[in-house]
Amino acid sequence: MTAAISTERVFSLPCFEGLRLFRKYRASHPELPLTDLLALIESVEADAHSLDMEASVYLSGLVEKDCPLDGHLFYQACIKGVLIKHQPIWAKLMRQGRKRFVKRLDRNDQDIFAAAGLMESPTPLHVVTWWDSVSGYARLLTDHEKMEQGRAAEILSLEHERKRLKEVGIDLEPEWPGFDDNFAGYDVLSYDHGNAGIVNRLIEVKFTTISPLRFIVTRNEWNKAVQAAEAYVFHIWDMNQAAPVLHIRTVAEVAPHIPTDSGRGTWTNTQVPVFTNF
Repeated sequence: MTAAISTERVFSLPCFEGLRLFRKYRASHPELPLTDLLALIESVEADAHSLDMEASVYLSGLVEKDCPLDGHLFYQACIKGVLIKHQPIWAKLMRQGRKRFVKRLDRNDQDIFAAAGLMESPTPLHVVTWWDSVSGYARLLTDHEKMEQGRAAEILSLEHERKRLKEVGIDLEPEWPGFDDNFAGYDVLSYDHGNAGIVNRLIEVKFTTISPLRFIVTRNEWNKAVQAAEAYVFHIWDMNQAAPVLHIRTVAEVAPHIPTDSGRGTWTNTQVPVFTNF
């Protein structure tokens, strides 16, 4: 058997139906070696030739061993198993809502969700629970991806600051407090020349992949920025480019785009454009 099976093969009705047969025959003939078991299935089941038995054996390792083999729950277990193991790129779209997500799938994938009873309307509570559970996993995937991109941007800023410090003749190494303390209010501690010697340079690092370019500033970051004033800068990395492009903004440049509290309402996060009147 091939160790690696593509998502296209494993996320298919021929694979799911093959798994159903494989599990039934395995339960009836636990003593048979795998090759003999597959040969038996092919000799007895008339439609076995139309199934992807190789992918089915692989899928068996992804789906709970005690999952039901009949009804919608079987398909739901298969779908969940593929999503968790293969993490297809379209899985991240699940957080957009059921109908919006399904409309962006091709016809074959839509049919799989329909066969699993996941498109019923009105929607039964157990179907709502399934979507919430799997969508929660999709959110984790998205959050993890954002964290990786954020770390990559911070590393880029560290490299940028090492180079800059050498160019301005400061024999110090930038530090990475943002890795150790998510509430520090900045990510990189670097240095610059001041009137009385070397001064700190606090850098909040952002990445963006959306157009027009914009970045999020939290209340904690802004409080730190206001407190540090000219010692604080924002590094915004445009990650859409083959070689990420750095945009640097000062507190004074960002300030006009920061909201104010009103009445009993307080802001916690705000979106700032990269290109305005800077």
